[in-house]
Amino acid sequence: MKIGTIILCRYSSSRLPGKILRDIGGKTPLQYLYEKFSRHTAKDELLVATSTDPSDDIIEEFCATHDYNCFRGSLNNVSQRFLDAAQSKNFDYAIRINGDALFLDMPTYLEMIELCKVGDYDFVSNVKGRSFPFGMSVEIVKTDFYQALQEKIQPNPRYVEHVTLYLYEHPTAGKQYHHLNTACPELSGLQIALDEAQDLALAKRVMAKLKEDYYHCDLKQFHQVIETIRSEYRLEGKEWPFHKIV
Repeated sequence: MKIGTIILCRYSSSRLPGKILRDIGGKTPLQYLYEKFSRHTAKDELLVATSTDPSDDIIEEFCATHDYNCFRGSLNNVSQRFLDAAQSKNFDYAIRINGDALFLDMPTYLEMIELCKVGDYDFVSNVKGRSFPFGMSVEIVKTDFYQALQEKIQPNPRYVEHVTLYLYEHPTAGKQYHHLNTACPELSGLQIALDEAQDLALAKRVMAKLKEDYYHCDLKQFHQVIETIRSEYRLEGKEWPFHKIV
C-alpha cells in the first residue's frame, strides 16, 4: 500500500499573496512543511502540487532548488490537480495537506495513516466538527475511490474548488472515518491557518517559541505555546480566537 502526502499550494493566494514562500524564522512555510513530513515519509511519497499558471513558476523553481518533488496541474480545478498528482506517483491513498497548514500536528497525521492501514477506509478526516484547529486539517482519500467520484465532483464548481467538500455533504459516500481531537480539546476550532498578514505575524511569534520543537511537538505542547502567545501579544488588533463549532 502506497500512501502519499500532497502539499497543495499556489503563489497567488488572494488574502496573503506568496504566503507559501514568506520568511518565517529563516525558512518558508513550504520548507517547514516539507521538512516535517520528510522525517516520516519516503521521498517518493511526498509531493508539492501547484498549478501550471505562470504565477506558480516560482514554486516549481523553489522545489527544484531544494530537491522537492513537484507536480503542476490546473489552477482552478483543484480536485483534478489533487487526483492527477496522486496518480502521477501511483498513490493508493493520497493525503491532502493545505499549504497554509504550517502547524499541522504530526502525531495526528501518523495516527490517521495507521487508521487507513487497518480500517480499509475510503476517506479519513479530522475536519468534521472542528475538534482540531483550523489549519491542522488532515484528509486521506483512497485514490481509486476519489477517481470514481469525479463524475459527481466535476459538474459542481464548489466541489472542484474544495477538494473534499462532496464527501462532507454526502456522508454515506464510501466508508468514512472522522477522527476527533481527544488529546487537547482546548484547541477545538482555534484559527491557526496561515491566511492573512496578521496570521503571518503571529506565526513568527509561535515559531520563535517552538524552534526545533516545531518538528515533533504534540497538541498539548502547542497549546502551552499558544497560551503564552495569547497572553503576551496583540498584533495589529487581532488575537487568536477560539471558534468552537456547536
